[in-house]
Amino acid sequence: MPNRRAALGLILAAGAGAAAAHTPYRQWVVYRQRHLVIGSHRGDLRTFELAEAAVAALASALPEASARVARGPRAERMAALLGTGQLSVAVLAADEAAAMAAARPPFADYPPTPLAALAALEDPYALFARPDLPDGHAWLIAEALHWSGLARAPGPLALATHPGAAAYWRRDPLPG
Repeated sequence: MPNRRAALGLILAAGAGAAAAHTPYRQWVVYRQRHLVIGSHRGDLRTFELAEAAVAALASALPEASARVARGPRAERMAALLGTGQLSVAVLAADEAAAMAAARPPFADYPPTPLAALAALEDPYALFARPDLPDGHAWLIAEALHWSGLARAPGPLALATHPGAAAYWRRDPLPG
C-alpha cells in the first residue's frame, strides 16, 4: 500500500499547481508592464474623472504609454495596491496621499506608502507615483499632461515631487 501522506502531498501539490495556472496574476503582471495603469477610487468619483482625463491626454501625447484607468472601491484599496507595487500611479487628493504616506487614518492599518507628486491637476487633486517609477517615465508623463493643459507643476504639497517630474518642471532635459 503506498504511503498515504506522500500520495496526499502529491495530490495537494498538483492541485496547487493547477490552481496557480488558472489565476490571472501572471497576466496582470504582463498587463501592468504593457500599460500605464492610473489608479482612482469610487470613494471620490472625481479621482476617476481626472484619471480618465489623464488617460485621454496621454493617449494623444504619449500613446506608447498605453494608459488605462483602474478604479478601486475606496482609497484604502489604492493604499494597498500602491504600497505593494501592484500600482505605480494614482490620482488622489493631496491630503489623502499625505495620509497614505504617513499611515495616518484612514490608512493606519496599512504600512506607510511612499508617494511623490508628478503633477497638480485641479485643487486638491494631483497625480502621485511610487518613488520607484523611473525618472524618465515621470518626466514624460508630466510633459504630456502639462502640454495637454490638464496639469501644472505641483505646488507646495505635504509630499515631495518625484525627481523625474521635478526635472521636467525645472525644464531639465529628459533623464537618461
